[in-house]
Amino acid sequence: MPDISWQNPLCGDEGGNSCLQIGHTSTGTLILRETTHPTELITTTRQGLRNLIEAAKRGDLDHLL
Repeated sequence: MPDISWQNPLCGDEGGNSCLQIGHTSTGTLILRETTHPTELITTTRQGLRNLIEAAKRGDLDHLL
């Protein structure tokens, strides 16, 4: 895996140790991970991440919470 530039972790208001972190490679691949499991990576495209965010905003994923 090439070098990854990670953004600051996104943590909920409730605190805790589980935070989501988003990074990208020099080729533009987006990568997500939980800070409690830093070696387990999910790769996606910008469109894939956009689709996920838009679905969450619409409430399409509320049943998972």
